[in-house]
Amino acid sequence: MTNENETYHWIVKTSRLVLLVVLTLLVIGLATAIIQTVVAIISDDSAKSSDHVLNIVMILISIGVAVVIFGVIQVLVATLAAAENTANDMNRVATALRNQGLDIQSLASLARLSDHAKSLIYHEQECEALQEHIHAMLLRQDYKSAEAMITRMETTMGMVDEAARLRKEIEATKQATVDEKIDAAIKRIQSIIDKREWQQARRETKRLLALFPDKPVVTALPNRIRDAWNAYKGQLLKEYGEACSINDVERSIRLLEELDKYLTPHEAAALTESARDVFKKKLHNLGVQFAIAVTEQEWNKAVATGEEIIRAYPNSRMSREVREKLPLLKDYASGVQQPPVLMDPNLAVPPGQMQAGQIPPEQQQPPSQ
Repeated sequence: MTNENETYHWIVKTSRLVLLVVLTLLVIGLATAIIQTVVAIISDDSAKSSDHVLNIVMILISIGVAVVIFGVIQVLVATLAAAENTANDMNRVATALRNQGLDIQSLASLARLSDHAKSLIYHEQECEALQEHIHAMLLRQDYKSAEAMITRMETTMGMVDEAARLRKEIEATKQATVDEKIDAAIKRIQSIIDKREWQQARRETKRLLALFPDKPVVTALPNRIRDAWNAYKGQLLKEYGEACSINDVERSIRLLEELDKYLTPHEAAALTESARDVFKKKLHNLGVQFAIAVTEQEWNKAVATGEEIIRAYPNSRMSREVREKLPLLKDYASGVQQPPVLMDPNLAVPPGQMQAGQIPPEQQQPPSQ
């Protein structure tokens, strides 16, 4: 998030420097006026002493005004920063509400599906969850419950091959020593780490720690997960910097979306300006694609690009302009209305307008963890 120290620091710093210069000059002038007043009083020149006293008063007033102006600048800067932060917070709330609405629509659509259809949709997730529970049972040596769950996988989910593999794993586990079981569990957790399934790796580690809290190889697992997490985040940041340096907008956006899961708020704030520039370039590129599609009368492509602009940048000026033109473009694409031989040149968005589009605040912020 942008704050006063980052965005407005130069204003405060400059005003402070100006205040110091002004106060230095005024103090010098004040000292000079006081000396002149004392000299005039000693020489019994009342006219000059009155003028010098007036000068002293004016200098003191100027000092007060300078201090007040500096205070007003600080208050204005703090107010601007607070207003910007509040606007960013409101935009994040609006984005969250919009995403929540989409989730509710997805849940409503899912509720209308049959249980069989739902099972097909979430088949992979169910398999992973069952496998995780079975491995937890094997660590506890609860072979009876593991066998019952494997039978369920085989009969209700049709996972014959996976059930056979897990039964062989049960037999191998029964014959293994404690250290061999721990080694197998650690290898499994490492494979989960390699797939960057961090939450699952932490759950498996927690179960293993509960069973073997005194084993050094087990107690070292949380640090292994943390180190892998930080290493992957560092890799993402490096790749993002490289993508930005070669102006690879699409890759930069993909990396920003991935980084959203890893960055702390402070780290996200450091990428704010860079992310804003990336999204601005993305909007410009979409605008160019839209204008070219319209100019070449590729109506389906123009409609698809226009809808992407509206979806990704709903608050931009370009989005409002495209939204106004979209019904006509859809009529052209469907053949409901034939485009004129000499197409209105204003239908296409000029590149100059594309660059002027205002990036919506929710797209200007990098993901936070």
